[in-house]
Amino acid sequence: MEKNENLDVCLRTIAHELKHPLSAIHGFVALLGERYGHELPKEGKHYIDRINSNVRRAEDLLADIIRLARVQVSDMDFKKVPSRDLIDSAVETLSYQLSEGDVSLSVGSDLPEVLCDPAAITIVFTNLISNAIKYSKRSTERRIEVGCRTDEIFYKFYIKDNGIGFKSGDRSHVFQLFGRLRTRREIEGTGLGLTIVKGIVEAHGGEIWVESRMHRGATFFFTLPKPA
Repeated sequence: MEKNENLDVCLRTIAHELKHPLSAIHGFVALLGERYGHELPKEGKHYIDRINSNVRRAEDLLADIIRLARVQVSDMDFKKVPSRDLIDSAVETLSYQLSEGDVSLSVGSDLPEVLCDPAAITIVFTNLISNAIKYSKRSTERRIEVGCRTDEIFYKFYIKDNGIGFKSGDRSHVFQLFGRLRTRREIEGTGLGLTIVKGIVEAHGGEIWVESRMHRGATFFFTLPKPA
């Protein structure tokens, strides 16, 4: 991946500068609750909870900024690996979320061997499956499907959920830096994960896109070139 070194330095500097004040806020709020919490009215305790919640979100954002700055893909790290192994690794990482949410996950058969940076593409599967878990329906059976289609040039992987979906006109915003759709703001997240995924896929010579309809779920597709 061609990396903008100035952007990387900027992101790392921002992360470094934000880390200490966030830690200070977290510490002072904890001290406030410990020393004076018993004197605070219910509304005051609610404000403390809101501060802690926003600090945690800021810390999550900081962690994603650091991940974005570290995203590097080099063809020196490319090797042929079974894509099923990469998917299994991602599923293992997300096993708790899948179990806790009672999510039914199905993985297709006859998955290909791909030429890629295994660690980077595992991040892609992990982010996209995690995204599907977050947005899968809670009122009915939650289902996620992972599979692959192929043509003469590309392998086309897909991750499909039966979640809340979004308007087709919002598709252009999904992969933008810090992009968060209006219909999805109640779901936890920073909006950086899909930006990271897009960078990794494009560094492999592939493309990524999404198809969705409101209340009809979403399907994320990404391609990887077939090995010569």
